[in-house]
Amino acid sequence: MNESGSAAIGAAAAAAAAVWGSPVAGAVAGLAVTEAARAAAPGASGGFEFPSVEEMNTVLGMWKDRQASLLRKKNTIEQIRMSLQELAEDPESEGYLKRFSDSFDLLYEQHDSMVAYVGDYVQKLTTATKAKQTDEENVQAALGKHTDS
Repeated sequence: MNESGSAAIGAAAAAAAAVWGSPVAGAVAGLAVTEAARAAAPGASGGFEFPSVEEMNTVLGMWKDRQASLLRKKNTIEQIRMSLQELAEDPESEGYLKRFSDSFDLLYEQHDSMVAYVGDYVQKLTTATKAKQTDEENVQAALGKHTDS
């Protein structure tokens, strides 16, 4: 694997480690339990690496599904925030509405941050998958040249 491919895979692994504590834990957390995940050590040279492009595409698909789910939930949160209304014109109702509104604002901000994080992770994983695919194609081409000679 070339240096940029290793860096891209390392960046994707670092993003997973930020969420689950280690790339292996991330895989075990329900994204993809693979032989590579069981064998990889968090401190291994070059970071976590999937054994094939197909495996990476599987994990990428799961992350894209998660991203779509988060976007649907974000829309629901936005709709609820926009529909908040005061029940009555009294201090208690105003106070409840203010606390509810503040809570939903915090939920929205946290959820929006998660959407951005997952989007960034999908981008890194896409880059890593493309780099791995390119490396595999280059190896196949090099092997083909040697066998044709």
